[in-house]
Amino acid sequence: MRDVLLLIRHGQTDWNLEGRFQGAREVPINAVGREQARRNGRVLPSLLGEHDWQFVASPLGRAQETMRIILENAGRPDQPFVTHDPLKEVCFGAWEARTLKELREADPEAVATRKRDKWNYVPPEGESYAMLAERFGEWFKTRQGRQVIVAHGGITRVALHLLSGMPSASVPQFFIPHDRIIAIFDGKALVI
Repeated sequence: MRDVLLLIRHGQTDWNLEGRFQGAREVPINAVGREQARRNGRVLPSLLGEHDWQFVASPLGRAQETMRIILENAGRPDQPFVTHDPLKEVCFGAWEARTLKELREADPEAVATRKRDKWNYVPPEGESYAMLAERFGEWFKTRQGRQVIVAHGGITRVALHLLSGMPSASVPQFFIPHDRIIAIFDGKALVI
């Protein structure tokens, strides 16, 4: 397992709890999210072994806070990490801060269109999962070695598509937990 990726979704936010589209908005993690990050931090040392790892996070605050909590609970409070813009969550544009229920009431046709093809649907002023896959994929081609990445549900879904062959139609429906680590190696994914 030379090229291993450990993917961790940021801790839960109040907007996650309320079912609000967050996308590129800055929404802090909540108390449950901080506990989820602590849990992942306690598990992480057993996965790192004696290898060299790079630590990378989305530039959004919820991912950076999660990374700091993880590193502290992994016994690495001084471990540096870098951020990269391509790791930002999929942008939901005008849909951000709204719930699916609110969107169904305001624009039922748009919600129905998205439901038929979530991979390719572009919300007003936003981006599709296909666009996110392009953005993430370009960055991903430049990476090497073992990385711990703290990012978002959309980024994790796209990584599963690109690295393990998950079909694009399944990607947007795949549940990404906040309190687990997803290891990808040799085209296989394991939830820990």
